[in-house]
Amino acid sequence: MPRKPTPKRFTSTSLSKKELDRRLKEATMLKQIVATSGAPLDPLTVLNVICSELTAVVGVQHAGFARLSEDGRYLTIISEFGSGQARNTHDRISLEGNEISLQVLRERKPVSVPDAQNDPRMGAGREVAKRFGVVSMLLVPILAGERVLGTLGLDSYEPREFSQDEIEIVMAASRAAAPLLENAQLFDQLRNELAERKRAEWELRQSRALYQELVNSLGGIVWEAEFQKDTLVFTFVSRQVERVLGYPVDRFLGPREASVWPRVLYPIDFEMVSQRLRNLSVALETTEIEYRAFDKNGRMHWFQDRVSAMHEPNGNVRLRGLIVDVTEHKRAVRLERDRNLALEMIARGAELEDILTATIEMLSSQLPEVACAIQIAKGQNQNAVASHGLPEEVRDFLESGPIGPFGHNVLEGEVSEVENLDLKENLPIKVRRALLVAGYRYGLTLPIRTKEGVLGALSVLGPTPLESDNRAIHATADLAAIAVDRQALIEELEYQATHDALTKLPNRMLYQERLVQAMARAQEKDRLVGVVYIDLDNFKQVNDTFSHATGDELLRSIARQLSLAVRATDSVARLGGDEFGVILTDLPSVEMAERLVKKIAHEVNTSVRIGNRALEVTASIGLAIYPRDGSDPDTLYRHADREMYRVKGQGASNSSG
Repeated sequence: MPRKPTPKRFTSTSLSKKELDRRLKEATMLKQIVATSGAPLDPLTVLNVICSELTAVVGVQHAGFARLSEDGRYLTIISEFGSGQARNTHDRISLEGNEISLQVLRERKPVSVPDAQNDPRMGAGREVAKRFGVVSMLLVPILAGERVLGTLGLDSYEPREFSQDEIEIVMAASRAAAPLLENAQLFDQLRNELAERKRAEWELRQSRALYQELVNSLGGIVWEAEFQKDTLVFTFVSRQVERVLGYPVDRFLGPREASVWPRVLYPIDFEMVSQRLRNLSVALETTEIEYRAFDKNGRMHWFQDRVSAMHEPNGNVRLRGLIVDVTEHKRAVRLERDRNLALEMIARGAELEDILTATIEMLSSQLPEVACAIQIAKGQNQNAVASHGLPEEVRDFLESGPIGPFGHNVLEGEVSEVENLDLKENLPIKVRRALLVAGYRYGLTLPIRTKEGVLGALSVLGPTPLESDNRAIHATADLAAIAVDRQALIEELEYQATHDALTKLPNRMLYQERLVQAMARAQEKDRLVGVVYIDLDNFKQVNDTFSHATGDELLRSIARQLSLAVRATDSVARLGGDEFGVILTDLPSVEMAERLVKKIAHEVNTSVRIGNRALEVTASIGLAIYPRDGSDPDTLYRHADREMYRVKGQGASNSSG
């Protein structure tokens, strides 16, 4: 009989109670992070990290997670970490005869096994323990409320026991893992939705990598200065400053107040930088300062300046700095943030005008030296416009003028660049004059392509030529297109909810809403409202004798005739089946209502040609008058319905009065 190993504790990995508490706190925080599902983490990656941490904290050679099958007959290894021979993930481990695992799953409590290779409760698991060299093990359940999701196992290749602190750490890890196991399918769905965001994050990382490469290659602006009697005098500036800011090197040399520095630096930042440099001359250390500066053409740059201070033999303090232009990096970070905010507004269903305004503000923050505008066609000579930096005359023109007037063939989907806008003959003279005064000579126009085609344009105007491949400009056009498509979808859904699909007339819900509005207006003006109920006689015979298609075409024809028979202020609706309703608004008298009902009856009680057939149509019509016949919609409906049936009972096409 094999000799039973003597359990022992490992002193090399033992931790203080303070360290154990810290690790336990970290595990609890991890659980909270994962439970929120707020971060795009791969569940298997997090599980592997937990396994790795457990092997280090508890002092074992292997840790792994297994998920319980729906029928409770086996466990599937989904994640592991450790030394020795690797297990095969996704392999099924039968629970038949494995009393240890069954006990853990049944009692929902951890179980420690000092001698896994010889413990009869292990069942077939003893052979697995021998194959992988497992001597001692700890198995804990993974719970989601009262449900058991699986197990977390720790394997030691040497005999040992597990302390209560270690068991608590492992249980904390199992609780952190529970939402990962439970929400794995949800993560897969979220992964697809986050694909676009990951692509943007990749581009951002590329931008950061480029920025780091610039820093490492010392491609920035190198400068030196020293404090001479409390005055900062620049003694050296590299020629990179000419490329970045556009001024010759000698304009930056000498006492700072006499140089171009005060005019170049952003006013608020100038005071901040001055104070930081004075503090640095006392502390004699190295620090990084971020500030803004304007180049010769008025474009703003973000600088990151790494500055070191040291004493010179003559007693002065010398400063050496390396300025790196991080403008593109800053813009990329802000563009991604603003883009996500705009997408959130779209997802929340914000008003289209608000979304377009936020999108334009995003572009203006990226290109503060330009003016820009989004035009979305709303109707004939009417556009929704969101703009920044445009003269009033130009904005007014965009609100009522053609789409994309600064470009060429915009509605055909072309991207166009134009110079000398003040000479563009298709623009009104006052618009050209306003552009000339504002200094906008160059224009870039992008079509806003939606699912319905080009419905708008993004116009960007500036004093210098614009880059047609600018990422912020294209992102703005894309966001505008997404917002327009979503607005169109909302409007379509609202239309479908309030209109009859066959006749395109308002349905009963919209009919009742309009009736309430008409009654309120009538009460204010001391007028009357007519509620007309129309039922087609013998409509079922049309369907039975000919076809439902013929019946549908007859209903569409009646809908058209009713719409032509009423005034522009009245409303026609299909209430269901062969029933129609009309709201006669702003009536001065009952006689006026009766005359209108007779006109409706004349239009409906007629011969209708459907294909090569002429169908004789008759209808029974009931009329109720507000407030004579009722003060609420339901009472008026019932009265008009009774009148309609009274007419129908007379056996002839008629209308009530």
